[in-house]
Amino acid sequence: MIEGNPAVSLKPGSMVPAAVAQRPYPALARRMARRYYAAMLGAAAAAGMLGAAASALGGSAALPPGLLAWTAAALIGANLAGATLLYRPIYRKLAGTAAAGGGFERRARSLPALSGAWVFALAAVATFGSIAASHTASGADAGVLLSAAVHCLVFAAYIGFSTYLLVLDHVVTLRKALWKRGSVLSLPRQRFMTRVAWSLGAVALGPVLVALSDGWLRPAGHEPDAPGSGAGALSQFLVQTVQMDVLGALFLAVVVAVLIARGLSRPMDILLDAMRRVDHGDLSTRAPVISDDEFGSLTLRFNHMVAGLEDRDRLRRAFAYFVPETVAAALIADKGAIEPQEREATVLFTDIERFTEIASRLAPREVLAMLNDYFAEVARIISAHGGVITQFQGDAVLACFNLPVSDPAHARQAVEAALEIRRRTEQGGFYGGVRLLSRVGVSTGTVVGGMVGGGERLGYTVHGDTVNLAARLEALNKEIGTRILVSARTAELVRGAVALRDLGERQIRGLGGAMHIFTPAE
Repeated sequence: MIEGNPAVSLKPGSMVPAAVAQRPYPALARRMARRYYAAMLGAAAAAGMLGAAASALGGSAALPPGLLAWTAAALIGANLAGATLLYRPIYRKLAGTAAAGGGFERRARSLPALSGAWVFALAAVATFGSIAASHTASGADAGVLLSAAVHCLVFAAYIGFSTYLLVLDHVVTLRKALWKRGSVLSLPRQRFMTRVAWSLGAVALGPVLVALSDGWLRPAGHEPDAPGSGAGALSQFLVQTVQMDVLGALFLAVVVAVLIARGLSRPMDILLDAMRRVDHGDLSTRAPVISDDEFGSLTLRFNHMVAGLEDRDRLRRAFAYFVPETVAAALIADKGAIEPQEREATVLFTDIERFTEIASRLAPREVLAMLNDYFAEVARIISAHGGVITQFQGDAVLACFNLPVSDPAHARQAVEAALEIRRRTEQGGFYGGVRLLSRVGVSTGTVVGGMVGGGERLGYTVHGDTVNLAARLEALNKEIGTRILVSARTAELVRGAVALRDLGERQIRGLGGAMHIFTPAE
């Protein structure tokens, strides 16, 4: 939980961890409790089996079967009782029966260490009690028992540390389950390298310490070659303890290797999977925070990064509603500034024929709905041909090809877009079946494009005689009864790609002089 911060709700996939959700999860509580008890019993069973195996291999005096059974039952009962007490705050919180607070966060963080310490205590008592009873029956002195106590402590430490790693893996599973339900346990605060160092140290130093203790604690006068020293009993005991240490070391080495490998691979696999989804464009991806070490910190920072990318993408898409998407992308890439560009480009200008008459028969809301349907189709067609809409003017649309994005086939793309707009409008079907006919003017020439405006409001637009010519050609359609008119430069660039009919020279109002104009032959 964030220190000094109240509980914060967390939807699945959020980047910020929060306290465990207030909703109860009884099914999850039961399932997690069973897994925890299984881990604790498994550690205790492993301790019992290793102790029995070492005792058998050492050939020590066997305890009565009845006493062994009662001892095993007592250990199992004590193990379950301790596990129940340790897990109670977590179970009650998950099941929804805990009071406010209830120590859930604190217990979840300390559960691996507490569980390991509890199993260590049980294993130490059980193993030393068994060896003490066995060697007392065989007449071993206090020195032998002291050496046995040292070995039992090392052996119990093996089992306790293994339990710590098993329960740590259980807590990771619990974190992942809670993440899916909208919560994580706590912010990262542990160090992975500390855990690795303790793990490797336990494997490497434990057997060395036991071997050294054999020499330090060997009782005086009990050397194997000393007469009357009871060398047989001592040798038998040393063989037993060495075998027990070897078995414990092997067991711990396997458990530590598996759990450390699992602890490394699980968060890395989760991160790699999340990265693959982000790479495929899914910016809603968030990686579950399942560990409280450096991997947890790395996961949190990854989630922060992806959230930033998602916000940027959302901003770009929202911005594209008001300016062309290509312009929005360029603005974001250029940190809000697009340098003015001047180049040859093709401009398309289109509006709706008899729009005033059509609009007079509709309510204002219906006019807007019809225009939105119409503009959506025109925008789709222009975008499909690489054009950029720079303005919506009443019922008219101004689009540019080759600005701001370069397109060598800009003239052909613009004429083909004009033809598709004409075909689509002739089909009708805008807002309740309204049939709209459009007029289009297309011209090619030098165009200047860039950002205009002031203060906090800017817009992208294009300027030049080419823009004015496209608008004049659109209006000229009404005079000569055509739907699409194309300038001479545009016709020159599309020759061979689009069939055009020469309409000769026409006076273009406002531009001075006569110009050759063309219309599609189809």
